[in-house]
Amino acid sequence: MNITKLPLFLLGSLLFLPTLHADEAPVEYKIKAGYLYNFTKFITWPKHNTKTFNICLLGNDPFGELINPIEQQSALEMPIKLIRLERLIGEPYCHILFIPSLKNLPPPQALTSTLTVGEGKEFAEQGGMIGFEHKEGRIKLQINLQAIKKSGLKVSAKLLEVSDIIDGEDHD
Repeated sequence: MNITKLPLFLLGSLLFLPTLHADEAPVEYKIKAGYLYNFTKFITWPKHNTKTFNICLLGNDPFGELINPIEQQSALEMPIKLIRLERLIGEPYCHILFIPSLKNLPPPQALTSTLTVGEGKEFAEQGGMIGFEHKEGRIKLQINLQAIKKSGLKVSAKLLEVSDIIDGEDHD
C-alpha cells in the first residue's frame, strides 16, 4: 500500500469500526434468544397451572425486538409468552427468568421451579442457574447444578454435555 494513502485507509477503517462493533450485539442476542427457546427442550419443569409458557425479562431488556419471534413458538404444549418486568412482584409465574444484571438476582427460595438465566461468568457462580459467558469468541453456557437441584427443575444430560458445570454453593 502506498504510504500516502495509509492515513486515508486508517481514517476509513475507524469510521466503520463502530458500525461493525455495534452489529455484534444483535447477533449475540439472537443467539441468546435461541438458547432461551432451546432450554424449553432440555429442562423439565414441575407441573404448573398456567395457560402459557412464560419467559420473563427482568429489568433492562437487552434483546429488544430480536426476541419477539419466540412468541410464535410453543413449549410444553403451550404458547410462549414474553413478559417484560421492571421488578419481581409475585405474579406472573415465570418458567424462565432472564436477568441481565447480577444485582437483580433474587434469592433462590423466591423462585421455586423458575429457571434463572443471566450473563457473565459470575452469574452461575453467585447462585444463578445458567450463565452466558463469552469465551474464545463464542457464547458458552455455565450451569450451577446446586441451584437447579434446589429449584426442583431437572436438566437434560445433553445440555450438561455442552456446558461448563459450576458446583455451586449455598447462597441462602
